[in-house]
Amino acid sequence: MKKITILAVVLALIAVSGCAQTNTDDIRAIIERAAYHVEPAVERKNLKLGVAAGPYGDMFVEMILPLLAPKGYTVELVLYDDFVKPNMALSNHEVDLNMFQHYRYLNNFKFEHDLDLSAIAEIPTVSMGVFSSRFRTLEDIREGAVVAIPDDATNLARALRVLETAGVVTIDGRIDKSRATVEDLSRNLKNLEFVLLPANQLVSELPNHDVAVINGNFAFAGGLNISGALYNEVLLEGYVNVIAVRTEDLGRQFVHDILDVVHSDAFKNAIVDDSSKFNGFQLPMSFSQ
Repeated sequence: MKKITILAVVLALIAVSGCAQTNTDDIRAIIERAAYHVEPAVERKNLKLGVAAGPYGDMFVEMILPLLAPKGYTVELVLYDDFVKPNMALSNHEVDLNMFQHYRYLNNFKFEHDLDLSAIAEIPTVSMGVFSSRFRTLEDIREGAVVAIPDDATNLARALRVLETAGVVTIDGRIDKSRATVEDLSRNLKNLEFVLLPANQLVSELPNHDVAVINGNFAFAGGLNISGALYNEVLLEGYVNVIAVRTEDLGRQFVHDILDVVHSDAFKNAIVDDSSKFNGFQLPMSFSQ
């Protein structure tokens, strides 16, 4: 990795902080390819990790911590019940890092709340999936099958876009797809019937329907086999989850050591192992480097 000084990293991040959405790639280039000069006087071994509901606390404890532990690290998980508190807690020094959000959310949030936070690495991320206990492939879905999708506007539109990408339906190109509803389908060749349900109930309701389009965090928490989905959403640029720290901590030893782990072959191999419960997650670009 290209060595740059921590001062250069901070200055570069400050320079792009006002362009949260458009400079995602710049942030990745600065963070992912940097080997920081370590400040040994401020080493921290007992880490507090902020997480929200989902698989990422498990991923850190089961896949990252075992590779950090030989260097003397321990970790305490701090679970938050929403997506606001983990970033505020990080900024307020209540935790040392967090791991729950994608690039765009972090960059928008820190800009809106004037927080000095930085992403240090992308991680494998669970996406929305098309699940069925009755069909083995998308092609097997029968005429008139009943498909359960989330009932909230954001995830409803997202589920329809996933089905469109999978080739199951087509959304009318004249409308804003981020606001699509079932009435906006211009093509539904199999005459699928849609049932709208709360997103957090879709796992339990899956046996009662032919197909369900389920958010990744709920699918994972509900014990579904992510790699066994009929189709998994391909996350767009900037929507892969990251590990975040305070910008002032970019030169700390624990950041350097976490980067070493996340970019290591041991971590990559553990994630993609057939027995891994994280197999089937979308992989960050660093896995192919």
